[in-house]
Amino acid sequence: MITAFLPVPMSADFAPAHYRPRPAIHHRADIVGRPWPNQEVGTGGMAQKAFVLQAYGYRPVKVIETSTVDEQAPFAKLMQQVKAGFGRTMSRLPEVFGVSRQTLYNWLEGETPKEQHQERLRQLAQAATMFIELGVKPTAVMLDRTVAQGKTFLQLMADGADGKETAKKLIRIVQRGGESRAKLDALLTGRKAKLEVADVGAPSLDEEA
Repeated sequence: MITAFLPVPMSADFAPAHYRPRPAIHHRADIVGRPWPNQEVGTGGMAQKAFVLQAYGYRPVKVIETSTVDEQAPFAKLMQQVKAGFGRTMSRLPEVFGVSRQTLYNWLEGETPKEQHQERLRQLAQAATMFIELGVKPTAVMLDRTVAQGKTFLQLMADGADGKETAKKLIRIVQRGGESRAKLDALLTGRKAKLEVADVGAPSLDEEA
């Protein structure tokens, strides 16, 4: 709420003073902190605030601010991103904050998290964005894998780690594990499930033969 001076209906007296109607102010500002505009009057003097109030009928009015800001809480948006990125494993995320599962759903509905949880929520949203961009669906097994410093993804996030970088590390570890399994499968392809005598050679009395 601010105070501004708006004119009464314009009369011929405005012409010599070069006054023009001005639009109402629709943002918060301290009108007292703004300098009064210097306006010359017909005698060559300067029109001061008191003179304008008395001579031209200006009166103080209050302008109600109209807000165009999205009414949805920003943390609810972060939670929507987290839900989209983690999917079913969102049920594991209370471990990051030390809160109940219901608390996370309260945040999703628009409740503001306590200050100590807000930055970790932002980092989780960053991790969720990385999972979405790379097409990775986190699983419970993935979240329990050791990522760095002997800690899992969830433990690192609880310690305040960078969400984007931690998600990248987890994805690289999972990919390396997948590549190793693929190589092992390739080596075992075509192998017989059961060893035959021919696979180990004929027995020999001379162990050094």
